[in-house]
Amino acid sequence: MKRAFAILAAAFALASSVQAQAVLTASSSIPAIDGTLSAGKYQFNTTVSGMTIGATLGSDGNVYLAIQAQTAGWVALGVGGRRMNGSRLFLGCDTGSQKVFKEQKGAGHSHGDVDDPVVSKWAVDKADGKMTLELALPEKAAVTGGNIDLLFAYSDSSSMTSYHRARGSLSIAVH
Repeated sequence: MKRAFAILAAAFALASSVQAQAVLTASSSIPAIDGTLSAGKYQFNTTVSGMTIGATLGSDGNVYLAIQAQTAGWVALGVGGRRMNGSRLFLGCDTGSQKVFKEQKGAGHSHGDVDDPVVSKWAVDKADGKMTLELALPEKAAVTGGNIDLLFAYSDSSSMTSYHRARGSLSIAVH
């Protein structure tokens, strides 16, 4: 039990140090929003709780974000906080018959549709048992106080009202 705790503590410390060292600066290398997430596509990449997260601060005034998880259900990203309440949430799923994307606002432990969407481009795709969501949104909608505060989750269900299987959050500094 002590060994498992030590391994978990070391993994958390490593993940925290990677997150603390992440600093994005405006890049002219803009990722294509095509529903794929590959090594080197984004300035920042990390894996947390079985989810791979990518982020790029574009020199075009946009933030580019991606999430990928081993699931046939939905994947989601959120900006504006490290909790659902008050955050802007982006959910995506490829059901096989249609690609579904929703932009919502967190309210307590729930979320609902928005009247003022900010995402300019999105793509969702399922391949090799992994669901990937990519999106672009204006920097002003994603950066608060010099950071991109992200939350992310995935579910085994394609119903976007179903509870998540795993979730996480992180903060990325922007300069």
